[in-house]
Amino acid sequence: MGRTLAGARTFNEGSCILSTVRQADIKAIGALPADTEDLINLTLAVKGTQLAAILIEQPDGRVKLSFRSRGAADCSALAGQFGGGGHKAAAGAIVSGDFDAVEQQVTEAVDAAWHALEPV
Repeated sequence: MGRTLAGARTFNEGSCILSTVRQADIKAIGALPADTEDLINLTLAVKGTQLAAILIEQPDGRVKLSFRSRGAADCSALAGQFGGGGHKAAAGAIVSGDFDAVEQQVTEAVDAAWHALEPV
């Protein structure tokens, strides 16, 4: 949990947060893959966060994406851009590709989704 929050990056004036978990992180602390299951909810709990994304590097090199929203942004639409699904408040996908490139794509997608919302 500490590594996830310490490495989290906020943007859009703190409304969006993105965090990553690499296999090296998991191995360094002796965690199990199942230990990453609820980390997305932890990032959404950061004060001011309205839209959260987490990327978790899988042992086979794929990247698990999870999205959570407090209601304004549509996580299902975000996940759909990556071949995944879910519902408006929570969704996810698993993608193949270079981790850093996927992180950049997710950052851009989250930013675009946030800016597409009508002002409140």
